[in-house]
Amino acid sequence: MQKIIFTGPECSGKTTLSKKIAKKFKLPLVPEYARIFLDKTNGNYEYKDLKKIAKGQLKLELQKTQIKNQNNIIICDTDLQVIKLWSIIKYGKCDSFILQNQNKEALYILCKPDFAWEYDYLRENPYNRKEIFDIYLKELIQNNLKYTIVEGPNNKREKKLTKLVKKLIDSSV
Repeated sequence: MQKIIFTGPECSGKTTLSKKIAKKFKLPLVPEYARIFLDKTNGNYEYKDLKKIAKGQLKLELQKTQIKNQNNIIICDTDLQVIKLWSIIKYGKCDSFILQNQNKEALYILCKPDFAWEYDYLRENPYNRKEIFDIYLKELIQNNLKYTIVEGPNNKREKKLTKLVKKLIDSSV
């Protein structure tokens, strides 16, 4: 099962794009478990909760991989890489469970935060999105992960991703 994972700093278009691409190609979409968890806690969390969030994310991914789809592809609105970097940026450390369960085979879509910040009560970093983007990019490069960067207006991003996903689908047939 090929995973296409949207990654990047807050308010960079991950959810919007992952939903559009999943719908366009009728692919299973794994939502961001952190949002589900944090909605239940009114945005309150501690370091130890990140492991719970990671386990919830993996559980959702497993559920979606069990859904048969002819293209053998699932779309993930974030994954454990986001939780890892979130943990390191906020707490200066990361739980070994999160580190040991990083996805090495997925295709990462790194979303650039090159548009205006939009308020959301769960978002924490309105002023350093560029620096956080650079951390994500460095992480992808250092770990030799497959990735592509999307930037610019949503229509440009969607066009690039449509070509990319079509190519993946065509190569899997």
